[in-house]
Amino acid sequence: VNGICMGGGFEMVANCDIVVALSSAIFSLPEAKRGIVPVAGCLPRLTRTLGLQRTMDLVLTGRSVNAATMYEWGLVTRLVDAGSDVAGAAVQVAQEMCKNSPDALIVGRHGVRLSWEAGSVEETVTTLADEWYPHLVKGANFAEGIQAFVEKRQPKWTDSKL
Repeated sequence: VNGICMGGGFEMVANCDIVVALSSAIFSLPEAKRGIVPVAGCLPRLTRTLGLQRTMDLVLTGRSVNAATMYEWGLVTRLVDAGSDVAGAAVQVAQEMCKNSPDALIVGRHGVRLSWEAGSVEETVTTLADEWYPHLVKGANFAEGIQAFVEKRQPKWTDSKL
C-alpha cells in the first residue's frame, strides 16, 4: 500500500493474506459519508482482525488512520519506512515465500483461512488432517523437503500437484 487506501481499495487490502505498507500510507472507509456501506467482504474480516470497536470506529466515522496504527492493530503485516520501495519490500516477502514448499504454502494458507472462518478448532483440525494432510505427505515436495533436510542442502521444489 503506497499512498491513500480508501473504500474499495481498503476492502481489497482487508481481504489480503499479507499487507505491506509505507508508513506514510493512509487507510479509510469513508462510505458512510456518502450514504453507502462497504460490502465487499471487509466488514467481517476487519472485525476479526481489528476487533469490534476498532472496526466500528472506522466504519461509522469514516476517519482516516495511518499505516503505523494499522500495523499496531494487525492489518498491516510489514511496515516500510516512508521513501522506501514498498513494491520491492512486497517482492522480498514473495521471495521469502518462494523458498518454501509450494504444497506447504497451499495447505498452510488453507489451514489458516479455515481456522479463521471455521466454526471450531476441531473442525479445522479434522478438515486439515483428513482432507489436506494426506495429499501433502504423498507429494514429491514433502519427500524432497525431508531429503534436503537429511542431506543438509536447500530443497529443489517442483510445481504443486495439489
